[in-house]
Amino acid sequence: MLAGEQKEGTFVEHLEDLRWAIIRSLVSVVLIFPIAFYLSDSLIDWLVAYFCPAGMKLRYFSPIEPLLVQLKVSLYLALFICAPYLLRQLWGFVAPGLYLREKSAAGWLLLSSWLLAVLGAAFAMFVIFPIVMQFSMGFETAYLEAAIGIAQFTGLFGMLMLGFAVMFQFPAGVFLLVRVGIVSLDRLKSLRAVIFVVILIISAILTPPDVVSQLMMGIPTYLLFELGLLAAAFSKPAASKDSEQIASQAVGNDPEDPA
Repeated sequence: MLAGEQKEGTFVEHLEDLRWAIIRSLVSVVLIFPIAFYLSDSLIDWLVAYFCPAGMKLRYFSPIEPLLVQLKVSLYLALFICAPYLLRQLWGFVAPGLYLREKSAAGWLLLSSWLLAVLGAAFAMFVIFPIVMQFSMGFETAYLEAAIGIAQFTGLFGMLMLGFAVMFQFPAGVFLLVRVGIVSLDRLKSLRAVIFVVILIISAILTPPDVVSQLMMGIPTYLLFELGLLAAAFSKPAASKDSEQIASQAVGNDPEDPA
């Protein structure tokens, strides 16, 4: 168990904990940002070399556009590098108010959420983005040449990475909804068709306007939704566990004390 997770305090003390968690998170990003800025140029060069046709160069259309793009990429990279520490700060703030059972569930939920985000981002980088670039280059003809701006190139890459990282959270989201008793498992199963349509609509918003990219996001996301249902099936809803806790307290046996 991590240090500082068993303390109790007043509302003001919790606000103070939140303030320091935010400050530590911001400081970590600021400290990593120069390193990310140093690496950002190499990252952009690698993206161009890996995903663009040989010899292709990106364009910029304003004097400081390359600098602004590099700063934005640096910020994203710094946030990605600091993500485990940021999650640790979030955990350190939330954990004191949880029961031991809830801490165990929340810990696994945070870890699985992070792994799913990394998996989604990797899927977007190595599977979806090459397909999108190949689709874009397919419009070139004898009289039509691609002139892709650096801001549009990195923006599309970032949008796909973020979109897939978010959409791959479906298993964790389904598990959480069922675990806390907000929605029953049977109800989610009955809404499969509706959820599939919603996934396709969100995929159409988060991906370029082509059917291939939409399906490449929608189908894996729906499969992850089914995986979430499978995980939730092995989890007892919080409502029933709370009933057990109340029954235990009624006989003077409280197996779980609040942290």
